[in-house]
Amino acid sequence: MADESPQINAMPTKQFFVDMLVRDIPLERAVLDLVDNCIDGAKRLRPEEEPNFQGLHVVILMDNDHFEITDNCGGFDVETAREYAFRFGRPNQAKSTDYSIGQFGVGMKRALFKFGRYFEVHSTTQTEKWSMKVDVDEWERDETRWVFDFEKIENGQFPEEDIGTRILVQRLRPEVARQFSSTHFQRELSRMIRSHQRQFLAFGLGIDFDGRHLTNTDLRIRSGGQFSPALEEYVLDEHTETPVNTRIVAGVSDSSPSDAGWYIVCNGRVILSADRSEATGWNSVSEQKDGIPKYHNQYARFRGVVFFSCRSSGKLPWNTTKTGLDESSPVWQVTYPKMLDHTRVVINFLNMLDDDIEEYGSRASPLLSALNRETQTQDVEIFRGSKVFSWNKTPRAPGPKTVKIQYSREETKIRSLMTALGVGSAKAVGEKTFDIIFDEQGGDEE
Repeated sequence: MADESPQINAMPTKQFFVDMLVRDIPLERAVLDLVDNCIDGAKRLRPEEEPNFQGLHVVILMDNDHFEITDNCGGFDVETAREYAFRFGRPNQAKSTDYSIGQFGVGMKRALFKFGRYFEVHSTTQTEKWSMKVDVDEWERDETRWVFDFEKIENGQFPEEDIGTRILVQRLRPEVARQFSSTHFQRELSRMIRSHQRQFLAFGLGIDFDGRHLTNTDLRIRSGGQFSPALEEYVLDEHTETPVNTRIVAGVSDSSPSDAGWYIVCNGRVILSADRSEATGWNSVSEQKDGIPKYHNQYARFRGVVFFSCRSSGKLPWNTTKTGLDESSPVWQVTYPKMLDHTRVVINFLNMLDDDIEEYGSRASPLLSALNRETQTQDVEIFRGSKVFSWNKTPRAPGPKTVKIQYSREETKIRSLMTALGVGSAKAVGEKTFDIIFDEQGGDEE
């Protein structure tokens, strides 16, 4: 007789669940998720909004055989492990970390399954020590049991040097083993850690990656004399228990195409770095009468940073992989138009600077000379308060106005004239021949 149960089984198979969980996250991002968890531990130990992380460290080791990450950032207790840390998602009653960056409840599990088929987790707090070991092949075979087992639990008073968490992954997936042993992958991952965790490195957190001590990347803006970056600070949801503090800094720095653009920082975690896409307003000309052009290297001096900070990280405008924006976020919808306004002002200045260099040349440009002479690059962290982007709009070079002349001729003919005129460049040929013709015509510089 057929089973007449009114229920239909809709449970996913474990293999399908794991494969779907890890499919769309790049390997570098999975490593960054584990570093984020270490940083959240550091934040629990040092809960100030801008703490001193000196003495806390994260150590990452990887090759084609294993992955290991160890920290001394406080560990997490048995209850957290049993009820929350290994759930696929974050239960409503889960303990929260103020200003956290690992708020979605999928990062650690996704990384462990992404990396390999066997993993261990060991964690020690001041009063508890526990460990677990998971053979993923065995776990997947039992479709009815969606739990992990502790290997051991100990209670007591544990020395400070033992406190922290260690994660080991072995039996790596073949594609993961290849990347973990790749010099190119390791170099790119190192760059991403330095960039995305730059604020925590600046707070003193030590991160060692395969024996190399990482330092934070520079993010600096020029200020001084007649030049001042745009600053804007405001609070959203001010009258709630979890207001969102927002700070925008926009201005100019040294010309560097790879560093130009917007940086978006959520609770200290950089989620967009040197972004020059439509997501941050570039190429919005068609949407607005006075919009922002598509990025090109004329704007290589542009730097803009938005800092979002909130005790409840779920309010911040980032996606679940912390690789981009949640553009539907109310916080982002308030901030985006303000960014466009600041971008437009800085772009106007850069257009004026480009015109000035075109007119006078890079060596004689009064605006570029003033920018280099009067300002110094300063870390974006120091800028506070509110002010508009400003600069000296009327510098003028001494002497008559000049105009650049550009033309092309065959290289052999140019080289022949260089020899005949005793000059060393095509530019000098043009200047010398102009002066000769001008004198022959009885020119008067007055």
